[in-house]
Amino acid sequence: MEQPITLHWQSKEAYSTAFLTPDLFGGWVLITAGGKRDGRPGRVRHQPLPTYASGVDKLNALRGKRRGEGYVLCATGFLELDDLDPRSSANREAETSAVMRAFRNLAISREQQSMLLDVDVSAINAYLDGRTLPDDAPLLERVHLIMAIHKALHLLFAGAPRQAREWMRAPNPRFDSAQPLDLMLSSLDGLKIVRAYLEGEVDTLFERPPAVNLPVDRACAGGAGS
Repeated sequence: MEQPITLHWQSKEAYSTAFLTPDLFGGWVLITAGGKRDGRPGRVRHQPLPTYASGVDKLNALRGKRRGEGYVLCATGFLELDDLDPRSSANREAETSAVMRAFRNLAISREQQSMLLDVDVSAINAYLDGRTLPDDAPLLERVHLIMAIHKALHLLFAGAPRQAREWMRAPNPRFDSAQPLDLMLSSLDGLKIVRAYLEGEVDTLFERPPAVNLPVDRACAGGAGS
């Protein structure tokens, strides 16, 4: 089951918080914040994610990092974090729905969908009829790239599908005047190039997050490590 996750850590001198939460566009975002316990402000960072499963992976990696830095996990909003399976049927269904929504929002034809996923048009029709994506690594790599591109376009164009569609079909000097959609259709490397470019633009958009003061949870003191 996909649901928001909140983790809080504290050390002798600092605190750290991570939120895995839905965004306004049907995707997920990892929000992290940290600061000093003497009241010095922390920083907030937003990281758009291609899938819920990738967010869970990042949270688990962050748990190990914080543990190594001497932090104590003092609160969690989802105790079953260790039991989440990124390869579950529920996650696969969510990925199928998300990539079909991306194609719809970006006005990608079925023939283009089949090229982007490197499958027959009959497979696209099956996904539209409710079949879920198979556990196939090359296919899922393409799916995750497309979802990341869709997510980045939502962030850059404030959820305006028309502008995102126009950007996909306009010659772009960053791609030697090729249209981004044509580059994506050309190869797996083309998908990776477009994703990398868009995520760089998103990073620039959020590179100066506002400083905030977060309260220290006194109840966390002395909690057990994660």
